[in-house]
Formats: sequence, C-alpha cells, structure tokens
Amino acid sequence: MKLRQDQLSPHLAKTLAPCYLISGDDPLLVMEACDEIRAAVRQAGIDERELFHAEAGFEWRHLREEASAMSLFASRRLLELRIPNGKPSDKGETVKELAEHPSPDNILLIICPRLDAKTQKAAWYKAIEKHGVVVPIWPIERNQYPGWLKRRLQMAGLQADPAAVSALAHQTEGNLLAAVQEIEKLRMLGESTITEDVIMQSAGDSSRFDAFGLADACLMGKIGEANRMLSHLKSEGHEPIMVLGAMTRKIRQLIALKPCEGAQALSEGFRSQGVWPRQQGPYKAALQRLSMKDLHRALATAADADLAAKGSGEDPWLKMAQIVIILSGQADKLFTLT
Repeated sequence: MKLRQDQLSPHLAKTLAPCYLISGDDPLLVMEACDEIRAAVRQAGIDERELFHAEAGFEWRHLREEASAMSLFASRRLLELRIPNGKPSDKGETVKELAEHPSPDNILLIICPRLDAKTQKAAWYKAIEKHGVVVPIWPIERNQYPGWLKRRLQMAGLQADPAAVSALAHQTEGNLLAAVQEIEKLRMLGESTITEDVIMQSAGDSSRFDAFGLADACLMGKIGEANRMLSHLKSEGHEPIMVLGAMTRKIRQLIALKPCEGAQALSEGFRSQGVWPRQQGPYKAALQRLSMKDLHRALATAADADLAAKGSGEDPWLKMAQIVIILSGQADKLFTLT
C-alpha cells in the first residue's frame, strides 16, 4: 500500500508490515519517517539492526544471505537498505524477491531519494507497494510552510503569534533542518510565548558557524571560510550527521539543477527543488563552477561520510573536509593525492 507521511504513525500503531520503502529528498522528513519505523520496530521487541549501503559494487547476495539467515542474538531483525541513487544495480531482483517472499524473522526498511515515474513502474517498486508499505516524502510547499512551522513550535511547547511565525518562515526560507535548529534554540530560551522580537533577537545572536552557512560557503567556492566553519562545528560538538545532511541536500539539488539550460528552465528547476529566490546566488555560482562529475564525486564522498558517522571506522569530519575541497572546484587535486 501507499501511505502519506501523516498516515504512517496510525498505521504503525496497529501493525508492522514486512517491508517499507521511504523515498524523498528532504533529509529531515525522511529521517523522521525512518525514526518512526525504527521506534515501532523496537516497540515490537526487535532490537537488532543490520545496515546495508547499495552503492557501486554492492554484493546483493550478502543481503539475500542475511535475509535468510537466523539471527544469533534476537528472533527478529530490522534490515535497513539504503540505495543512494534509487536504482538497484541488480535491477531490483533482490528487493522484489524479499518483498514477495518476506521472512517472518525480518522487517525490511528501504531508503531512497525521490523516485521518478519510470522507477515507480519497476517490478521491485510494485512488489513493495503490493506486499509492504511505500511512503513517498513530499517537500513542504511554500504555502504550507508557515503552518508546518506553527505545528513544530507547538510540538516544542511553544506558542507563537502570526508575526513570529512569519518572521521564522522568512528567516529559514523553507529549510526544514534550519527551522528545527532555530526552534530548538527558541525552546532553550525558556520562553513559552514567542514573539517577532524574540525571533529577530535569536537570529541576531545565532553564530554564523552553522551547517547551512557551511553549505553555502562550499557552494560559493570559499574553501578557507568553509574549512574554518567545519573546524568550528567540530570543536563545538555538533553531530556530524546533521552537518552532513545540510551538505548532502545541497549536492542533490545541484545534481537535479545541473541539466537545466536557460533562465526559464533554471527558474523552474529552482521552484521544483524548493530553492527560494534569496537562496539562489550560491547555487548559481556552484552550477557555473562545478561539473556533473564533480557533483557525483561529492555525493559519493557524502555517502562515505554517512558510513563514517555511523561507525565504519573512518573520520566523518575528514570526509566532509574532502567534500569542501570537491565543491571548491579542486576535486582533481584531491583525487590525484589519493
């Protein structure tokens, strides 16, 4: 079946499907949907989790073997499969097989970027839709954004007047991760009622060393400034996965925008990617400077950083420093050295 994101919680409160597909480009909304499923899985007594990254060279037989193997430590497991490009290299045969013949010992969670119409006609996608649950994550449209902000403020125990919500919408410009960070800052102020003045004061007190400032510095090719920001974020104890999320989102948007030729096509591309007018300058600079090869190198390095942040043994901050170099337009120098 196919569910909207707001239908996921009621579904999980009643049952667990054998497999789930979460697809979308907004890192916050995708993360929250996956977290809901993980929480429901733990509530059902399933504590063991195996993570698979279906990147270039991925051995699909390993997933099939794990899916058919009995767990040594628990009766059931969550098998989490991430497909960064949304296109299984085995044409989806393994996913189709696991969806059509689910093991009672496992729950399968598949995470993909937004899938195009052609992919949604693929046999593996149809198998999940028939035997499991598909949750497409749609971006928050501009006219929906103030309402979304108001609900998030209420979830944080905050009441905000319309002027405050409007100011916060203007400040964050549709960037959901940035909005969540700002709301957390407001919650920590200890004020239950938020006014426009409070929003403006909080914005004025915010450090320029944040994940979104870092991402913009990368897009502008300001390698020195970006490295200083990255070092500051690390020293301040920020979670690497949150910093990486901001960078990865920009890279994916650039990949989607790169084929756009001409002002009209680019304007439509910005609209479809949710890039507001005041945000477009850094994107335009990056699109002029970077090739599609550079962008795919940056995305592959971001995938390595994601693995590192989840315990692969490598340093995620070092991987993000490599992303800074690639986005500065010096990828060839980096790959020559390595």
